[in-house]
Amino acid sequence: MSVFNALQKRRQSRLAISRNVTSKDESEEERPSRNQSVGVVNFIPTLDFEIKMPTYFHIGGWAKECLFHGYDIGIWRLECTTKSDRISVYSVGEAKPDLRNVMGGVGIRENFGILNLTQAWQTNGYLGMIGACTQAFGAFLYTLLRGTYGPHDNASPKIDLLAGYELSPIKSEVVIPILKSPKFMGYLLLQPIENFLLACRLEFNVEEREIETHAFCIGYTDETTEYGLKVENFKDVRGSVFQRVGEKWGVALKANLFGKDMQKFTVGGQYQIHERALIKARISDDLFAGLVYQIKLTDNVEGNYYFGFDANSPFKGDHKIGISWRFRA
Repeated sequence: MSVFNALQKRRQSRLAISRNVTSKDESEEERPSRNQSVGVVNFIPTLDFEIKMPTYFHIGGWAKECLFHGYDIGIWRLECTTKSDRISVYSVGEAKPDLRNVMGGVGIRENFGILNLTQAWQTNGYLGMIGACTQAFGAFLYTLLRGTYGPHDNASPKIDLLAGYELSPIKSEVVIPILKSPKFMGYLLLQPIENFLLACRLEFNVEEREIETHAFCIGYTDETTEYGLKVENFKDVRGSVFQRVGEKWGVALKANLFGKDMQKFTVGGQYQIHERALIKARISDDLFAGLVYQIKLTDNVEGNYYFGFDANSPFKGDHKIGISWRFRA
């Protein structure tokens, strides 16, 4: 399997199981920092099982992989995962956005049949989860009780419940607030025929008793092409395109087509140097450009190197560098 296909497959799987029903439509992968909420623990998958159907976040996923993965890793990031049949141990350390902001974390998960228990400790808070997954009447069902709390009683605990249902061609996930978690969120996805996805998503502010966001989207993906189109709050329209060109080249575009911030876009491409390495480049509407080198030394060792600069002033403008390595055993 080429590095392009291997990275896409791994990235798409992790995208689904670590971002379930995210609170906003993320155009870039967010990394935790001291300023983020204690609920952000992204080095441990929310649910640790192999997905069978695509999710809402697969729509436009190849374009996100090409245009955003590896471009927002901070100064440095090191991530390690060790797994056995029952126990998984996770750890992470990073400096973002500069060397003065360093965070780290460690977590452990143990499986007990259909149940699993997870506890994570990191510099800006703690996370505890109790999850379960099973099959019933042909459907795949899963649930996750999740609690977050700050160190030394600096933050009030928050508890919510994630629930998912999957029976082809339908998939749905919801997050139900239980304690001091302000939003009800969920999506419904339909895969009517192969290669096509239809989906809708809702965010409801329980405290304010109002719908904050609703979105409808459609996606198409085959072996070489991906299209995504999203309409949010009946006001904003965003689209993305990814196209493979031959065996080694790929190009992507993500842009706001209608509504606020219509001038925003990101365009880029990638080239497969050899079986286990990619080089990527992109530029955004603010003329900030970036280069990423991705290498997959083995199936369990992956590295990213990033360099960004202001194309308006390549020498005197802002510059960014980043290094990230992920190890699994």
